[in-house]
Amino acid sequence: MFMKNSAQIHPLRILACTLSGFLLLQMCHAQTIDSTAETAPIFRFSMLNGQLLQQNRYLLTNIDEEGHAFKHTKAFSVEYGWQMLGGQEWQQVSRYPRFGIGAQYMHISDRDELGHPFSLYGFFDGNFFSSKNFEITNRLSLGLATGFRPFDPTDHLPNDIVSTRVNAFVEMGVGLAFRLNDYLYFEPAFRFTHFSNGNLKEPQKGLNTVSCAVNLRTLLEKPATEHVKKPLSECQHRHELVTFWAVSTRQLDFSDNNDPIHETYGLNYLMTNLHLGYNYEISRGMKLGGGVDFIYDGSNGQLELAAIGITPSKKGVPLGDKLGMSIFIGGERVIDRLSIVGTLGYMVVQKRFGTSSPAFEQRLGFKYHFYKNVFAGVNIRAYRFRAAEALEFHIGVRKFL
Repeated sequence: MFMKNSAQIHPLRILACTLSGFLLLQMCHAQTIDSTAETAPIFRFSMLNGQLLQQNRYLLTNIDEEGHAFKHTKAFSVEYGWQMLGGQEWQQVSRYPRFGIGAQYMHISDRDELGHPFSLYGFFDGNFFSSKNFEITNRLSLGLATGFRPFDPTDHLPNDIVSTRVNAFVEMGVGLAFRLNDYLYFEPAFRFTHFSNGNLKEPQKGLNTVSCAVNLRTLLEKPATEHVKKPLSECQHRHELVTFWAVSTRQLDFSDNNDPIHETYGLNYLMTNLHLGYNYEISRGMKLGGGVDFIYDGSNGQLELAAIGITPSKKGVPLGDKLGMSIFIGGERVIDRLSIVGTLGYMVVQKRFGTSSPAFEQRLGFKYHFYKNVFAGVNIRAYRFRAAEALEFHIGVRKFL
């Protein structure tokens, strides 16, 4: 009982300290930003009241002896970042976005079997609409989360949802921002959060939450009277060829969903693909395109071997059954050197087994151009828009025609 009460008190102490710091920052504004400055520092405090998406997961639908279910979450986060003021053209094109780093603590109410995640991440806040006193916003955050209880088959309820101590953290959202004074904004928002290890280690089914957030954002310096506005160059509507090579590994769970052992045979399967794409620049901040992926999936067919009583092995499936080709369409949100990329793909050539991953898959990720035409990044490949298939790392090049 003592440990349970301590877990509930601890985040409240942190919350009190954070609010005190926020109030102190509000009292310490003094410096004026020159109207030609490109950025202004910001601080944000957020409280999130959420709900776990159970998705018919055995663990998440369990009711404990006291009648408590896996249902509600409470979280808070603190963030430090920069408000773009329009000193560079891309800042105006992106409607004066914000980016920075943050930390979030999430408490899963009444239950401890999953643990309580703590996340460190980078965030990008864009604006669908921006005026002096009102904004319609969008958000993407990517990072790492720890604090999960690792998988232990001897537990009464083994954690097969996010079984590793460290997992990927992905958060997307939309919201509103109301300017209260020269420094302070009130931001109600909706958030979707996903935790998983991208099938690097099984068992892992992934954890999803939806939340309503209440945020307070403050500028840490006195702002200019309005954002910088300069004449923008015309969009060049360029044609672009893109290619990258991506690699990831994946484990498979060969056990029945209710089997607490979750047999993997200690195997990690290589997944790699050569991506060939074409993009058209429809505006200064957006590209649309499509192309093909030539895929090697070392996991394809392995579950089929297990189903007919053959012990899985990396050489148990012929090379030709591991090869495939998919076609895709997608878009790219351009933010200076950074791009946020999303695609929808369909496997058109591959040996299909009853246990193969769905042919229709999705990809969401980012890339950063560390040279003008050379980039690297990370993608999450998923299916059914909620289940991660692999976490892939890639490096590539582009050429404008």
